[in-house]
Amino acid sequence: MLLSVHVPKCAGTSFRHVLDENYGKRVWYNYGAVFSRDSASAALVPEGTSIIHGHFLADAFDDVLPERTYMTWVRHPVERVVSNYEHFLRSPDMRDTCCRRVHEEALTLRQFADIDWMQNLICRYLARKPVEAFQFVGIAEDFTRSIQQFGRVYGLRSALRSPRVNVNPQRVTDRYDLSPGDYAYILERNLADMDWYRQAVRRLYHEPLAGSVSVA
Repeated sequence: MLLSVHVPKCAGTSFRHVLDENYGKRVWYNYGAVFSRDSASAALVPEGTSIIHGHFLADAFDDVLPERTYMTWVRHPVERVVSNYEHFLRSPDMRDTCCRRVHEEALTLRQFADIDWMQNLICRYLARKPVEAFQFVGIAEDFTRSIQQFGRVYGLRSALRSPRVNVNPQRVTDRYDLSPGDYAYILERNLADMDWYRQAVRRLYHEPLAGSVSVA
C-alpha cells in the first residue's frame, strides 16, 4: 500500500489530479475517515485500493497495514503558514478550529503563526518520520520537476501533466511578499519543518534514482 500524505497547502490538491489520471479507482481519497492511529482500521480501506491519499498522519495506518510505503509533498514552511492563513481568510471552513479562531478573533498573520498546531505542521503530519522513510517527496515550489521525478520513481512512461489548482488567485509572484520581520517571526516557529524541507530539496536535486517502483 502506498500512503500519500497530503500536508495542507503543500500541492496535495494539485497532485490529486495526477493520481486521478494515472491510477483512477485504485486511489482512496481519505479526507475525514482516518486521521490518526486511533481511528484507523484495515476494514475502512476500500477493496482494490493501491494508494491512500489525503489529510492523515503518516503513522495512521502503521498498526493495520503491515506492508506500506510513503510519499508526500512539502513546501517552504514560511510560505506554507502564510498560504494556510490566506486560504482560511479566502475560503472559511468553520469546522476547523484554527480557521474559526482566525475569523472569530480576527487573528493577524503573526498571531496565526503563534497557534501551536500551525507550528512545524509538516513534521506533525509526517509523524516525525525522516525524509529517508519516503519513497517520493515532491517540492511544491518546483511542481514540474517533482512530477517528472514522480514519474521516474513509479515507472510512469506516459506524459505527466502538471496542473496547479487551489492556489491563491490574488498572489502574482512565486512567493508571498513578507516583511523581513514577519518572515523571521514565522521561520523561528517552524525550524524543524525548515530542516525537513531543506533535506527534501537536496534529495530532489541531488539523489540519483536506483530504479522505478511499481504500484500494484
